[in-house]
Amino acid sequence: MSISNSIRLTLNIKDPNITFDTNCIHELQIKGVLSLVYSAKLSPPTPNACPHCGVVNQDFSIIKNGSKFVTVKMPRVSNRRTFLRLKKQRYLCKHCNHSFSAQTPLTEYRHSISKNTYMASLLDAKNKISIKDISRRHDISHGTLNHWIHQLNQHFKVNHKTLPKHLSFDEFSSVKSVHHKMSFIYMDASNGNVLDILQDRRLSFLKSYFFRFPLEVREQVETVCIDMYEPYIQLIRSCFPNAKIITDRFHIVQHINRALNYTRIHVMKHNPKYYARLKRYWKLILKDASSLDHHHYRKFTGYKYLMTESQVIDDLLRLSQEFESTYWLCQHLKQAIKHKNTTLLSDLMNRPNSHVAESMKGVLKTFKKQENYIINALTYPYSNGKLEGTNNLIKVIKRIAFGYRDFHNFRSRILLISNTMIHLEIKKPSSYFYDDGTDSKYVGLSHQH
Repeated sequence: MSISNSIRLTLNIKDPNITFDTNCIHELQIKGVLSLVYSAKLSPPTPNACPHCGVVNQDFSIIKNGSKFVTVKMPRVSNRRTFLRLKKQRYLCKHCNHSFSAQTPLTEYRHSISKNTYMASLLDAKNKISIKDISRRHDISHGTLNHWIHQLNQHFKVNHKTLPKHLSFDEFSSVKSVHHKMSFIYMDASNGNVLDILQDRRLSFLKSYFFRFPLEVREQVETVCIDMYEPYIQLIRSCFPNAKIITDRFHIVQHINRALNYTRIHVMKHNPKYYARLKRYWKLILKDASSLDHHHYRKFTGYKYLMTESQVIDDLLRLSQEFESTYWLCQHLKQAIKHKNTTLLSDLMNRPNSHVAESMKGVLKTFKKQENYIINALTYPYSNGKLEGTNNLIKVIKRIAFGYRDFHNFRSRILLISNTMIHLEIKKPSSYFYDDGTDSKYVGLSHQH
């Protein structure tokens, strides 16, 4: 294997017209950093026609006309900054008297950063790393990388001719510029693919968005999983006439636990003697009663004698009949949800519960209002679990970046990391030649003295 082939393989250069000499690698001081510089020559065959006037090259109407040096930024080699000092062949057209230089698919038109660096930066952007760390790793400015990510928005296009049969709707905390700092996200509930991210979650905006899909497409949607946000219910009734509304099971249990927790805090404030115990054992109160330990005695802070977990709960429930009634109702509701017992759940929601706390009565009132949707949650296997996981990923992205200002950059980064962004294709140049005066500007090199 020749040295040119070896270096092209090392630097991942596909252009066979780039050749290297024997002593082509040097250590040079560039902007105060010792870097690797590869010297190469780009000399493709003489073109068949002038790219400016289109005259066919006959009788040597296009001749060689000197050369031009261009410096291309390459991906790091052995964790050292790497540049390619490229000597481009120039040509002169005798017919139109215009000169032009050879072009290589190594870089984009009028760019001095290689496509390999571009793709490596975007691949790193798919990981949970800050933009500044990625730009520092690839020796580019964070503004350039943000511009590349911003351009990815045009690559992501929503197909308005199809929709999955099962959808999941939710919102997440977005940038300050959007309405109430909340944005809308929806995905395919079957496989967890994010379908799109919208900057506004208001009902009017969402209706105008989904009405872009034809009616026959929207009629094919069978289920939509949501939390208990009322505008989403109105949206589904308007846009998806055949869809069953499913309330996410996580949010059902969350409402139950919050009601029980509010009751505990109320009892805690009215029983100073048990204040510390109720505050310390809040997790034990929210724990599933069937999972409590009934046999192993151990020391609990606030109690003089060895006790089991179930004995601690029994002692705390004696403080208030309202607290005890609310506790056991919450336990029965969670057991019905866990075992998907729709009959028991419906009976618990509709039976008179005069002794439970006011917070629990409010939850039951909400449950009765959305009873059909809650029953669907126990009937269908779909939930917002994958969507909540994506929302957690969004929080990580936002925290690593110390916040975002531009929604479109934020959206592109989310779609990149969630593997929703479509495959990026880099267009190959139509010819190997630029017009005169359009070569990319090169970075100046200074030899180390």
